[in-house]
Amino acid sequence: MDSLSELVRLLAPTGTVDLHCRIAGAWSAHKEQAAPGHIPYHVIFDGHARVSTGTNEFVMEAGDVLLFPHGSAHTLSGVQHASTRTAESRHFNGVVTEVLVPGAEAPLEILCGTFVLGSSASVLLRGLPELLCVKTRSERHHFAIEWLRGLIGMMHAEAGTPRPGSAAIIADLSTALFTVLLRTLIEQGSVSQGIMAVISDTRMVSAVDAVIRNPEKPWTIDALAKVCSVSRATLARRFSQLGMTPLELVTVIRMERAAGLLRRGVMSAATVAEQCGYASQAAFGRVFTQHFGVGPGAFRRHHRVLHHHGLRT
Repeated sequence: MDSLSELVRLLAPTGTVDLHCRIAGAWSAHKEQAAPGHIPYHVIFDGHARVSTGTNEFVMEAGDVLLFPHGSAHTLSGVQHASTRTAESRHFNGVVTEVLVPGAEAPLEILCGTFVLGSSASVLLRGLPELLCVKTRSERHHFAIEWLRGLIGMMHAEAGTPRPGSAAIIADLSTALFTVLLRTLIEQGSVSQGIMAVISDTRMVSAVDAVIRNPEKPWTIDALAKVCSVSRATLARRFSQLGMTPLELVTVIRMERAAGLLRRGVMSAATVAEQCGYASQAAFGRVFTQHFGVGPGAFRRHHRVLHHHGLRT
């Protein structure tokens, strides 16, 4: 299996669709800073919207997908300044909450949701900018763009005309959308730092493949350089340009595998440590605590409580 697929499998992201809005006239909507590991996204089906984050402002158009990797607070508003505001109406159609703001101006149709990565978010989010905009109407990188268009079209259809199974379909489509967006960003070269940048490097990605397949091996810089068919110096230099060290990559992948094994609750902490390449449980515990902020035992107990209550972190 390829690196991106394995990484997504390790992170096990989920997606939600919260609002399906049809808005005209004078309007604005503010979203506060999201919780850690929560990535708000907006998909514009039709029309235009102004997006403001602090001092940055730009206009989205039909076909754009906007991501906030760090959950930054932002404001969406109409591009035309109408003189009066019209009261909105809200209705849950069984799948999403529909928001309608009538008016004489050209309407905006937008789908708003959230990708949830929980405690694993830092793996993919490291090095990403405050916001990312993927333009699905672009003619470049047509294969990935066509997939995005198809997914967005299906989400549009299921949200607009709910039928039996629509809620489950929308949830799965939004999770698939997350992976396709990552693939598109990699193919477009939109990410220059962190593990996604390593995956997009045709030579360095071999290191990711090798460690994901065998995280328990005693990986060294020399071993990773051999896997990538480059010198030790070249490996270290290229990883430095991508914003991390080779051994940081090893630790990140080992920790995500460990977190997944602990969440399943079948193996002992000692067995998890061994499967993730640590000779002693104490060494494993120290690294795990540095990575997640809690020890393996506390992490497992916390996850059991969340699972019991149907929550995710």
